[in-house]
Amino acid sequence: LSSHVRNLTKSIFQAGLEIDDLVLGILATAEAVTTARQRELGVSVVNIGATTTSLVVEEEGDVIHLAVIPIGAEHVTSDIAIGLRISLDAAERLKLAVGTALSRGVKKQEEIDLGEIVGGESQRCSRKYVAEIIEARMEEIFEHVDRELTAAGRSGSLPAGVVVVGGGARLPDLVEVAKRKL
Repeated sequence: LSSHVRNLTKSIFQAGLEIDDLVLGILATAEAVTTARQRELGVSVVNIGATTTSLVVEEEGDVIHLAVIPIGAEHVTSDIAIGLRISLDAAERLKLAVGTALSRGVKKQEEIDLGEIVGGESQRCSRKYVAEIIEARMEEIFEHVDRELTAAGRSGSLPAGVVVVGGGARLPDLVEVAKRKL
């Protein structure tokens, strides 16, 4: 947002610093996590942030597509909070402690004690149920990513593949979900 950019630049100038240039975050991320060879061949960088998922597609060293999807890792946390009727803070702790993006590898009988992880009284729930909640939202994110890749004419045809970064990318088995959906 332009008001955010103005406030940030004003703060930097007041600190006695100068700004050489402003760069869109996903472009800076792509520059940091990919090689020149990947950008030449064709690569997409997907940044799963807290509230949004942004992506860039580069080929022959040029940006050919940019997008911001209004779904991020906090939506996974909200889904867990709603599904288990727990607070957002507790849902975040649970996601980080036992969350996985692939429910297939979790046994139905595997239970977790919410009290041990999020505090409070003992309450049992299925770890598979938590994994199913996470998997559903991550599949949705990657379906949106694939729509953007399709719009760019690059769905399934990026020689250097897709690089997934950001806080939401830290979920175990996320790569398997991404491979299945992309």
